[in-house]
Amino acid sequence: MTDDQPDERDEPRAPPKPLKKRKKKPRQPLTAEGVERPRFLLGFPRDPELERLISAFEAGDYLTVRRDAPTLREQSPNAKVQRAAQELLRRIEPDPLMKYLLLASVLLLGFLALHSYFGHGR
Repeated sequence: MTDDQPDERDEPRAPPKPLKKRKKKPRQPLTAEGVERPRFLLGFPRDPELERLISAFEAGDYLTVRRDAPTLREQSPNAKVQRAAQELLRRIEPDPLMKYLLLASVLLLGFLALHSYFGHGR
C-alpha cells in the first residue's frame, strides 16, 4: 500500500443500517373478477383463515362467516385477526332499526287486516 491511500482499517465504520420492515402488499381493491371489494376489507391483516372468511363474505356465503368467525376470533393469537373476525360478524348482523321497522310493519298489517274484517260490520 502507498502512503497517499488511506488504510481502510484506520477509518471507523458506520454502524450498519437497520433492516427496514417490509410492508406487506396491500389488499387489492378489485377481486380477480374485477368486482370492487368493500373498503373495510382492504385494511384487514393477512392470515390464511381470515382470507377464507373474507372470500366467503365476498361470495355472499354468510353461513360460513357466521359459523367460522367466532372460532377464529377465539383461537387466533393475533389481536388484529381477532378484531377482523369480529368486524366480519358485525357486518352480517341485521341492522337493529330494520328489526324494529319490520316488527312495526307486521303489526300495522295485522291491525289493518283485523280492522278490515271486523270494522265494517257496524
